[in-house]
Amino acid sequence: MSTQLNYAVVEWQCAHRIPVIPFIALVLAIMSLVGGALSWRARQQGGASFKPERTRGTEAFVGNLGILTAVLFALVIIMQGAASLILDECVR
Repeated sequence: MSTQLNYAVVEWQCAHRIPVIPFIALVLAIMSLVGGALSWRARQQGGASFKPERTRGTEAFVGNLGILTAVLFALVIIMQGAASLILDECVR
Protein backbone atom coordinates (compact mmCIF):
# COMPACT_ATOMS: atom_id res chain seq x y z
CA MET A 1 0.00 0.00 0.00
CA SER A 2 2.84 2.37 0.83
CA THR A 3 4.62 1.86 -2.46
CA GLN A 4 1.44 2.24 -4.50
CA LEU A 5 0.50 5.45 -2.68
CA ASN A 6 4.01 6.82 -3.13
CA TYR A 7 3.83 6.26 -6.89
CA ALA A 8 0.30 7.67 -7.14
CA VAL A 9 1.07 10.86 -5.19
CA VAL A 10 4.31 11.84 -6.93
CA GLU A 11 2.73 13.89 -9.72
CA TRP A 12 0.45 15.73 -7.30
CA GLN A 13 3.39 16.40 -4.98
CA CYS A 14 5.48 17.78 -7.86
CA ALA A 15 2.66 20.03 -9.04
CA HIS A 16 1.89 21.48 -5.61
CA ARG A 17 5.35 21.24 -3.99
CA ILE A 18 3.84 19.92 -0.77
CA PRO A 19 5.74 16.93 0.70
CA VAL A 20 2.93 14.51 1.53
CA ILE A 21 4.85 11.25 1.13
CA PRO A 22 6.58 11.50 4.57
CA PHE A 23 3.20 12.07 6.24
CA ILE A 24 1.68 9.12 4.38
CA ALA A 25 4.64 7.01 5.49
CA LEU A 26 4.16 8.09 9.10
CA VAL A 27 0.45 7.19 9.08
CA LEU A 28 1.08 3.80 7.47
CA ALA A 29 3.96 3.02 9.86
CA ILE A 30 1.68 3.81 12.80
CA MET A 31 -0.97 1.50 11.32
CA SER A 32 1.63 -1.25 11.03
CA LEU A 33 2.72 -0.76 14.64
CA VAL A 34 -0.91 -0.88 15.79
CA GLY A 35 -1.14 -4.29 14.12
CA GLY A 36 1.99 -5.33 16.00
CA ALA A 37 0.46 -4.12 19.25
CA LEU A 38 -2.65 -6.20 18.55
CA SER A 39 -0.45 -9.24 17.94
CA TRP A 40 1.37 -8.58 21.20
CA ARG A 41 -1.94 -8.28 23.04
CA ALA A 42 -3.23 -11.52 21.51
CA ARG A 43 0.04 -13.24 22.48
CA GLN A 44 -0.31 -12.04 26.07
CA GLN A 45 -3.93 -13.17 26.31
CA GLY A 46 -3.24 -16.59 24.87
CA GLY A 47 -5.04 -16.13 21.56
CA ALA A 48 -8.43 -17.54 20.67
CA SER A 49 -7.86 -21.25 20.73
CA PHE A 50 -11.03 -23.26 20.18
CA LYS A 51 -9.29 -26.49 19.27
CA PRO A 52 -7.69 -28.58 22.00
CA GLU A 53 -4.86 -29.78 19.72
CA ARG A 54 -3.42 -26.25 19.46
CA THR A 55 -0.66 -25.63 21.89
CA ARG A 56 0.40 -22.47 23.66
CA GLY A 57 3.71 -22.63 21.80
CA THR A 58 2.01 -22.36 18.42
CA GLU A 59 -0.01 -19.36 19.50
CA ALA A 60 3.07 -17.66 20.95
CA PHE A 61 4.96 -18.31 17.70
CA VAL A 62 2.21 -16.77 15.59
CA GLY A 63 1.99 -13.78 17.95
CA ASN A 64 5.75 -13.25 17.82
CA LEU A 65 5.69 -13.57 14.04
CA GLY A 66 2.97 -10.91 13.83
CA ILE A 67 4.94 -8.55 16.07
CA LEU A 68 8.19 -8.96 14.16
CA THR A 69 6.47 -8.63 10.78
CA ALA A 70 4.74 -5.42 11.88
CA VAL A 71 8.04 -3.93 13.06
CA LEU A 72 9.77 -4.94 9.83
CA PHE A 73 7.06 -3.38 7.66
CA ALA A 74 7.06 -0.22 9.78
CA LEU A 75 10.83 0.14 9.32
CA VAL A 76 10.57 -0.34 5.55
CA ILE A 77 7.76 2.22 5.32
CA ILE A 78 9.75 4.73 7.37
CA MET A 79 12.81 4.20 5.16
CA GLN A 80 10.73 4.87 2.04
CA GLY A 81 9.34 8.03 3.61
CA ALA A 82 12.82 9.17 4.62
CA ALA A 83 14.06 8.62 1.07
CA SER A 84 11.44 11.08 -0.18
CA LEU A 85 12.95 13.72 2.11
CA ILE A 86 16.37 13.28 0.49
CA LEU A 87 15.52 12.54 -3.14
CA ASP A 88 13.60 14.96 -5.34
CA GLU A 89 10.67 13.21 -7.00
CA CYS A 90 10.30 15.89 -9.65
CA VAL A 91 13.66 15.23 -11.36
CA ARG A 92 13.13 13.34 -14.61
